[in-house]
Amino acid sequence: MTATTEYSDEFINAYIDGELDNDERARLLFDEQHDAELAQRICNARILKEKVMLAYADLNTPPTGLPVNHAARSHPSRFRSLAASIAILFAIAATLGYTFYQQQQRINAAAQLIASTDTIPADALAPVVGNHQRVILNISQYQPQQFDNTVQHIESLLSMRRNDRSFTLEIVANGQGLKALDKQTSKHAGKLTQLAKRFGNLKIVACAKSLAKLASQGDPVQLVASIMLTPSAAEQVARRTGEGWLYIKI
Repeated sequence: MTATTEYSDEFINAYIDGELDNDERARLLFDEQHDAELAQRICNARILKEKVMLAYADLNTPPTGLPVNHAARSHPSRFRSLAASIAILFAIAATLGYTFYQQQQRINAAAQLIASTDTIPADALAPVVGNHQRVILNISQYQPQQFDNTVQHIESLLSMRRNDRSFTLEIVANGQGLKALDKQTSKHAGKLTQLAKRFGNLKIVACAKSLAKLASQGDPVQLVASIMLTPSAAEQVARRTGEGWLYIKI
């Protein structure tokens, strides 16, 4: 059974309405990244929901005591407006489809950027950042014995830029890098979340796609509750680099 046929329309609608739990959302997000047909089903479901909501918003309840056909004759402008709304909906659907394609292209490019970028040593972090104001730091590997040094240089960078209100550092962890954020097995999970509390310009984001993959392999990661989720590291990198952020992998 493919991911496309595994999910019912009801399940997808529950996802769109925000009614799934974290594990269900993570699994669907993971499959969506690997199945273009499933991604298109989810996109189409969102468009259909918007159509229905707009159509109902355009229709008014007929005046009390009047037959429906009499109300229709009394308000021809209502139906002209509905016809115009339907035409607009088709235009919106076409635009959304093109926007989805563009977004997917940006995500694919970000995935290639992640795959092709070499990691830098921790002591090179501050020099590479330089005077950049917004930085996304990708952690994709975790070696506990060496990660103390990484945390120290992240803290040093944040201390150096403490008074720079325009500076923002965002850590996005994916793959084995998520192990650094495991509250049950990593001493560094607490250290990083403490840094995020000390420095308001540090954000920590975890890749839901990688979380689902690790869980499916019997190697789940238990995140600290304050850590944010993104559907995929590639999507987060695409968003940030599109906004002009500097991408670094460590």
